[in-house]
Amino acid sequence: MSNDQPTYTPAAWPLAVAVTGVFALFLVIMYFAQTPVTPLTQAVNVPEAEQWKLTNEGRKNRLQELRSTAKANAESYAWVNRDAGVVRLPVDRAIELTLAEINNGR
Repeated sequence: MSNDQPTYTPAAWPLAVAVTGVFALFLVIMYFAQTPVTPLTQAVNVPEAEQWKLTNEGRKNRLQELRSTAKANAESYAWVNRDAGVVRLPVDRAIELTLAEINNGR
């Protein structure tokens, strides 16, 4: 007895078309989703206060300025809140006062 029913062999071309179509769709989406990037050196409408961010030299100068301000604040006395009696002390002096307070409490 022979089997008179034909055997089904799937064609490879629909799969190839589907894969190619998905890849083409991906490329089209990537083309339209791509946003042009403007380098910082070509910034438009940057406020004057933010111009220092555009160059390496400006960023270095800003960092030096911030570090010198922080160092001056860490090494000087100043009122933080005069009404509440809160002052800013140099770290070394604050350590001395704290140790003296701890030792007097014993």
